[in-house]
Amino acid sequence: MSRSPIAALAVFLLTGAAQGQGLGTPFAPFENPVTAEKAVLGKILFWDEQLSTSNAIACGTCHQPAHGGGDDRFAIHPGPDGAFGSTDDSFGSPGVVRADAQGRFTHGGVFGLDEQVTRRTAPSVIGAAYFSTLRWDGLATETFVDPGTGQLKIMFGGALEHHAAGPPQNPVEMSDEGTTWTAVAARIAGVRPLALATDLPADVAAALAGDPDYGELMRRAFGDRTVSSERIIYAIATYQRTLVPDQSPWDRYQAGDPTALRPNEIAGLQLFEGIAGCATCHPAPLFSDGSFRNLGLRPVDEDRGWQIATGDPIDRGKFKVPTLRNVGLRTRFMHHGELTSLGSVVDLYAAGGGAFPDNRDPSLLPFSLTPTERSQLVAFLRNALTDPRVAAELPPFDRPTLAYERHPARFGADHAGSGGFAPRALDDAPLFVGGSYRLGVADALGGSVAAFVLSTSPAPAGTTLGPVPIHVSLTAPHAVLPMPLSGSGPGVGFATLQFGIPADNNLAGLPLLHQILVVDPGAPGGLAATSGGGGAVFRRP
Repeated sequence: MSRSPIAALAVFLLTGAAQGQGLGTPFAPFENPVTAEKAVLGKILFWDEQLSTSNAIACGTCHQPAHGGGDDRFAIHPGPDGAFGSTDDSFGSPGVVRADAQGRFTHGGVFGLDEQVTRRTAPSVIGAAYFSTLRWDGLATETFVDPGTGQLKIMFGGALEHHAAGPPQNPVEMSDEGTTWTAVAARIAGVRPLALATDLPADVAAALAGDPDYGELMRRAFGDRTVSSERIIYAIATYQRTLVPDQSPWDRYQAGDPTALRPNEIAGLQLFEGIAGCATCHPAPLFSDGSFRNLGLRPVDEDRGWQIATGDPIDRGKFKVPTLRNVGLRTRFMHHGELTSLGSVVDLYAAGGGAFPDNRDPSLLPFSLTPTERSQLVAFLRNALTDPRVAAELPPFDRPTLAYERHPARFGADHAGSGGFAPRALDDAPLFVGGSYRLGVADALGGSVAAFVLSTSPAPAGTTLGPVPIHVSLTAPHAVLPMPLSGSGPGVGFATLQFGIPADNNLAGLPLLHQILVVDPGAPGGLAATSGGGGAVFRRP
């Protein structure tokens, strides 16, 4: 796959003529120029969990600055064989519980009614603006087609836009099955921006002063109130073009401050550029040449990488060379996520790559380091390339606190039923004034009946129904809603309760707690039960 002239020029400037001169301003396509109004709108959208169908996952959920622009919530994907615990397992980001087009929870293949997991680790979004091709497999190219209209909008330089179009309608990452961008835009048009977030950054708080809706934010950024897929995507891409991590110790050292790097980090830099050969693929100032390479880390049939994008067998098993800026903040490495320390990464390269030779990059040559040299190289990678603003989540890398980070813990004990299975609530979605809410149950007795108990108060400590602990009040205002359980047999029953919340802002802040009871002859007392859960109702504009 050949680069465009613009992309080729960008790579030249970043890795050749401008090497050592700092990152500079990222390129922005003519069709989507950077403006302050658009950037802050994109920041709001990037951190708004309402962009997902469940209102539980934002773009930023998987791309947190303090973790190097990646995700520390690692979960296991079973790999091509579909079996957990085998050698082809990989580490990815938790996504959503699978739900059908009607919003009902349903089995997600190998994940059942657990959160689905992405197949690869989340790459960093910090510095992504400097690449002409994004994703580990290069599928996000610089050509952007508006997913809402199918029209070609950007020919060159639109990799950020191309990439941003994917997750909000991806049924593993953020959406229900069959979600369209038309539906995403309509949902965003009707919600209060960042209604679920707290601790808003100063620029976001200023933009949201006076409680504007997304239509007003679109007017400020684009000239009128239209909320569309193109505008949502353009704004998110613009925000990402403001994430320039150019204040690392290495940057200060290059700018003439000899004290910016410690002696062991200077020695590590010399090894990086010298016998270790790291700069071959990770040249300054971006610390990536934007290429795709096979390190021999995994068999190519597990994940064919860039070949998926190009269709060329010569690209089998190749993955994007990531920037090493802020790599010291990450906890898992490589597309597969199996390496858990920078020391193990150095050891992989010192060995000349991984154990799988098919299409392994010929530039991978073994080298030897003393223990002292190894620690020096690791120190350079961990410290010298970390922008302190990124590590501390300071502007422009500041962010709000998301709802999932303060999601109230479930309370009280569950009560197991047939086969020793305790039913489990599926309750990650927040509640909205005037919106819809769904609450599910899993791991129950299939073919039986569940009673969804909703209450405005917790039950007094020690409340029971026979041997079954009861966690929500049955004397405060409450409702008991029966639902048949799909499936047949112990531990496989599931159901989804969906209901609307009245459009009354007086309900804002009202607690709505839940516990789910399951008729189960195999349970002591004839009932199995979930623990308690729930939270406060949020308001919409």
